[in-house]
Amino acid sequence: MERVLVYGASGVQGGAVARLLIEQGFGVRTVTRSEQKAEALRQQGIEAFVGNMDNPDALVEAHVGVDKVFLNLPIEFDLSNLSTYAANTVEAAKRAGVKLIVVNSNGFLPEEPSGFESLDIKLQMIEQVKASGIPWIVVKPTLYLENLLIPGVVGQEALAYPIPADKPIAWISSEDAAQYHAYALSHAELAGRTLHASGGEALTGIELAARFSEALGRKITFLSLPYEHFEAGLSAVMGVETAAGVTGFYRWIGSEIDSLVLKNEDDRATRSLLKLTPVADWIRKPDILPAFNG
Repeated sequence: MERVLVYGASGVQGGAVARLLIEQGFGVRTVTRSEQKAEALRQQGIEAFVGNMDNPDALVEAHVGVDKVFLNLPIEFDLSNLSTYAANTVEAAKRAGVKLIVVNSNGFLPEEPSGFESLDIKLQMIEQVKASGIPWIVVKPTLYLENLLIPGVVGQEALAYPIPADKPIAWISSEDAAQYHAYALSHAELAGRTLHASGGEALTGIELAARFSEALGRKITFLSLPYEHFEAGLSAVMGVETAAGVTGFYRWIGSEIDSLVLKNEDDRATRSLLKLTPVADWIRKPDILPAFNG
């Protein structure tokens, strides 16, 4: 049985990957910051070590006996910290003889530095992994549907989000993105490639609001939210630094939004092998729907 170290298994994205890998017969290990979280993960069949990405000794121990790594980039916008995380991860993986690292970009990224620090920091971390000598695959999801769970995004009458109303985006849920990640972990022959992970539907903001109207049973209209309003709302939830970083991502998305409808034939072929969830069905899920009816 292959063993995969899944970073962020206590979170939404890493948790979805860990659950799917267990279903597929992999052994799953993770590193988490507290014994309480570790115990909860163990109850799910995950081998959990207590430690941080800035603690190289804890990472080395966690990598012993691991075949592959799913590196879930943390939502952080400090280059020094992320560089340290990448260096520690790469060193631990090298010492363990890891065969493959699959990197989750945590959202769509440019191919080259963009001038937006929140994006370029992630690119630098990915370049550290690529330079490690360990086979790698990068998976770039489009936009996560879970982002719509941010308080205030979907209200009783409006869906307010910082994207154009008339541009289609192939939104993806964390569980559907996990299918791409698991596919990459199971296909080491794809090493050196970037997989673009999209959902099965490309919807404009107006069409997305129509899906919400259908699922919620009430009229929802779409509002293209100004970036500064989005950032102000995020600051109250995530803090000023993270809000600025996330908003920087959306400013770049606004200039590159056509990239979020995939045209690459190889990516379409991968997508055809997966069972992706329609957006309206995702909204209706028992663990999702209450968030929009509160």
